[in-house]
Amino acid sequence: MLTYVFLFITASVLIFQGTQLLGELRNPLGVVPNEVALPERAARRWGERLLGFGCLTLLLGLLSFIYSSLCQYLLPTIIVDACALGIFAIYLIFVAPRVPYIGKPSGGDHH
Repeated sequence: MLTYVFLFITASVLIFQGTQLLGELRNPLGVVPNEVALPERAARRWGERLLGFGCLTLLLGLLSFIYSSLCQYLLPTIIVDACALGIFAIYLIFVAPRVPYIGKPSGGDHH
């Protein structure tokens, strides 16, 4: 039972993150500032992959209720999903655009 909880949580995180990345391309909501937004090609690629992983995970979880032989694939699927989220997080930290650090206060001195 606990395996299903983690499976559906990781699937929903992947689906929501992929949908957000693809949605920002079609209808920008201004959630992500332009300075740190992913380039269109990278956002589309990451969004499609994360959404695909999430949908496949959701499908596997739902089919495992019907076909009990699929239960053996649930834990490896959770691991693959966690690795996909980890790789995406590493990409965001080390490769994605960053706002340059100025090193001085932006406001004036108020003495």
